[in-house]
Amino acid sequence: MKRSPQGERWRRLDNTAKIFPVIASENLSSVFRISATLKEEVDPGTLQSALEEILPQFEGFSVRLGRGFFWYYFEHNKRMPVIERETTYPCKYIEPRSSHQYLFRVSYYDRRINLEVFHAITDGLGAVNFLKALVYRYLDLKSGSRTGHYFDQKISSDISMNVEDSYVRHYKKTLKRKYSSKAAFRIKGEVLPLDEENILHGYMSLKELKAAARRYKVSITRFLTAALIWAIYQEYLGKRACSQPIGISIPINLRTFFDSKTMANFFAVTLIEFLSDGKEHTFTEILKTVSDQMDHKITKEKLEEVISYNVSNEKKWYLRITPLFLKWAALNLIFRKNDKAYTMTLSNIGPINILEEYKEDIERFHMLIGVSKRQPMKCAVCAYEDEVVVTFTSVFQDTRLQDRFFSVLRDEGIAVELESNGVPGNRDDRGRYPHIRYDKEKLKMIANVFYGLMLFVAAVLGVINYVTYSGSMWSVIAIGLMAYAAMTVRYSLMRHANLGSKILVQSAAAAVLWVTIDYSSGYSGWSLNYGVPSTILFADVAVVFLILVNRMNWQSYFMYQIAITVFSFIPPILWAAGLITRLPLTIATVSVTVLILAVTIVLGDRSFKNELKRRFHV
Repeated sequence: MKRSPQGERWRRLDNTAKIFPVIASENLSSVFRISATLKEEVDPGTLQSALEEILPQFEGFSVRLGRGFFWYYFEHNKRMPVIERETTYPCKYIEPRSSHQYLFRVSYYDRRINLEVFHAITDGLGAVNFLKALVYRYLDLKSGSRTGHYFDQKISSDISMNVEDSYVRHYKKTLKRKYSSKAAFRIKGEVLPLDEENILHGYMSLKELKAAARRYKVSITRFLTAALIWAIYQEYLGKRACSQPIGISIPINLRTFFDSKTMANFFAVTLIEFLSDGKEHTFTEILKTVSDQMDHKITKEKLEEVISYNVSNEKKWYLRITPLFLKWAALNLIFRKNDKAYTMTLSNIGPINILEEYKEDIERFHMLIGVSKRQPMKCAVCAYEDEVVVTFTSVFQDTRLQDRFFSVLRDEGIAVELESNGVPGNRDDRGRYPHIRYDKEKLKMIANVFYGLMLFVAAVLGVINYVTYSGSMWSVIAIGLMAYAAMTVRYSLMRHANLGSKILVQSAAAAVLWVTIDYSSGYSGWSLNYGVPSTILFADVAVVFLILVNRMNWQSYFMYQIAITVFSFIPPILWAAGLITRLPLTIATVSVTVLILAVTIVLGDRSFKNELKRRFHV
């Protein structure tokens, strides 16, 4: 049977998903975790089998991220991810070029199954549905009492597989609405070393929490939001006036307001603010402020305005045709500006409902949200049966806010039991998280020391050359070579980038290096006449080799071929400007590059047209 190419099918990112590949990095992962704790230790072999069986049924998860000229896109991923034992801190950046390029990871530890998801592919509800399916199938395989057909019937009745862009479907042109960009109060503290992460769970009774909220005649989310603001106010502000409001970002599940069962993202974020004016405020006062704002902001009409604002921006023709690298720069600036409006995030995904026949095998669920120095603390809430779990993730050494928050709940008659991951100081550690002994951040630290030494040596060489100058700028050559070595370490060794991307970047850097050496040694023209064209030819040969050894995935290198073809026309332009004096190698470079692209187009046939469509979709 003929195999279809890897990534043959593709689809656009939903409206909200478009922002996450742009802002995500090792310093801002945009990853969250949903985990299920079972009543027996997890068997990794059975878990791997369960993942392999359910993944083909979830189109929204069976993807990898592609980079087009105008937008990112998802393409079908036929590879199979591999589960792993949990060995690092939760919610770390998911590098699209690792884990077979999947945008989620499944891990286990003791009795816990973890699903960590890059936010571009789904939101909390979508992740819960996938984890439920995984746990259902795992328990089926463990018991051996239920067939795959039985599982398919159950999963179709309990879990949606739809991946439509519900933002676009429910878009209505309404009044303009903008996000608040006023700077909010920022929580500060001593940051943990390397990439350590402070996790603190608070377990409490759903019945007791409901009773406390009922006394104030509010919902659980309103009660918890007010308790969080009250804790921040007490711990950091007291009676002190503050020009910056405490701003809590609350994700809202839009499926409860609009007709949608999509597994893609479908949520909006609302901002709840409280400004301390120097008077002695009370919890009741804060609760009323929170409730009034939610009454005003969390309505179908207001949420339609949010959808309208987001989708209308995406529909603007001049934004659609803006190249992705310019969108990347603009969206990062906008996100950084809007991100200042939040003190922290509180996300409540509510109760997780499980089919009756599986309940006896599942003890509890957790939800965790990734943090970073830019977003140092977040809070997530989920419920299962009569237990509510409130989880704080933080990069700070101290737990003063968390302890104050849980003391607020205790003062309201809610018993709280604490558990941590042992960071810092092993407080409330029950041994349910791995003790991290090694982390890749140490490698990053070593690399940063290497960069620092390179800068120091470069400065010393520059000073020596200046002091002893005798007509030769030899230090420029040395500094250029060191810069090239530093770039190689940073981009080609430390990153899991596509090989085609590495070839392109290395070739561009090499071309700059040749010109630098030629210029600093008196400039004889060899760099432009021979060095730059030869480097482009090397890139041609390297990409062709990659295509030949990875024919089923040739599309991955198509954009790099186009980029190299564009670069090949730089030497003729330089010749026209009189900077290149030897034409034969320049002509050969352009001819070979264009010929290789033409052969790829002819052999690609229909696949080439499909590749153009997704790479250049607007």
